[in-house]
Amino acid sequence: MKDRSLQQRIGILDFTNPGWTAGSTFTRVMAWSLARACQGEGAEVMVFSEDESKLAEYKLPVSIVRVSGSLLGVHAQVRPSFARRVLQRAWGRPVPSTTFHAYLAAREQGVSVLLPPGDVPDWTAGVKTLGWIPDFQHRFLPQFFTEQERRYRDVQYRRLAERADAVLLSSHVAQAHFSDFAPDLASKARVASFPSLFVFEAPSGDSTSTRQKYHLPEKFALVANQFWAHKNHELVVEGLRRLRCKGVRIPVVMTGVPLDHRDPGNRVLSRLLQGIVVGGLTDQVLLMGEVSREELVDMMRAAALIIQPSHFEGWSTVVQDAKALGRPLICSDIPVHREQAPGALGWFPCDAPDVLADLIASCWDELNPGPDILRERKAILAEREFAANYGCTLLGLCREALRT
Repeated sequence: MKDRSLQQRIGILDFTNPGWTAGSTFTRVMAWSLARACQGEGAEVMVFSEDESKLAEYKLPVSIVRVSGSLLGVHAQVRPSFARRVLQRAWGRPVPSTTFHAYLAAREQGVSVLLPPGDVPDWTAGVKTLGWIPDFQHRFLPQFFTEQERRYRDVQYRRLAERADAVLLSSHVAQAHFSDFAPDLASKARVASFPSLFVFEAPSGDSTSTRQKYHLPEKFALVANQFWAHKNHELVVEGLRRLRCKGVRIPVVMTGVPLDHRDPGNRVLSRLLQGIVVGGLTDQVLLMGEVSREELVDMMRAAALIIQPSHFEGWSTVVQDAKALGRPLICSDIPVHREQAPGALGWFPCDAPDVLADLIASCWDELNPGPDILRERKAILAEREFAANYGCTLLGLCREALRT
């Protein structure tokens, strides 16, 4: 039986961010998953974005509404500055302009539940809210944040936890971290682990052409992380150096945006480049920088092995994509990787290049370059089931919020 409380609209805030490549993927996965779960439920999904033209390119099965500083939505007739002044007089307190736009647009479009904002104001225009906290990295790796950034995140997360109707976490590990962070609000935590985008946008490129374009070896390992300090690229380079000293040569391709806003001097990237040179690995480690989504997919499908060495993750898109493609995977030995990829070939401590080196050496000869079409199809089928469960979970949480 259909839930009559959902014969309305569900809104999604666009997480696209030029400094975080996974943001766009996260938005698209959530939109696709919810749209499929809502089929036959009488509910419509809308995405609110400052750049609706970019999202339109992805042909999402949802309505896309523009949120800007001049006009709101597709039917807005009221300038936000005027409306904000009216509400400020009525409520007797300031209304933040940035969040004002999103919530007023959601109310204007008839949205009943909005997700997943990273912050929630003390007013929501009558719209239920499911907040989202990606991870608590700043509490476990404080060295990668300024004191001001750590305080800001603590305040923001606490405010979200207090004001949201529920808080989405992407893993049970993150849920435990949330319970430690806000034990009095632990009952608001809900786990919703997101699937790979490959379920909805199936890979279909030419891996051979991409490999030839960039002169990549036929067999290589891949590290597909942005060059942020906590992603731990240097561990891989040191592991490869130790293998080379033993006469074992493993080609590794590294892709990702070569920028970390927490490291404006690019000291981490400089150390990585110098480590490659000093280790005699210039003919072995290929730093690609950012490549197109299509070319990255080709490289993931072609890679004989995908390595995820990160110090910290909330739920890794790289790991989930590797699983969805059926590619061999080894991960750093952090709890969330154990939860997310129990079928990985192995794990290694974040500070143990010798363990990583031994792990790579032990499996390399048995690995084959991809794509492996049969294995890929089987993995995609399993990921589709995972994605269906994710969509149903989100829909169930929207229903729960509307009943409160």
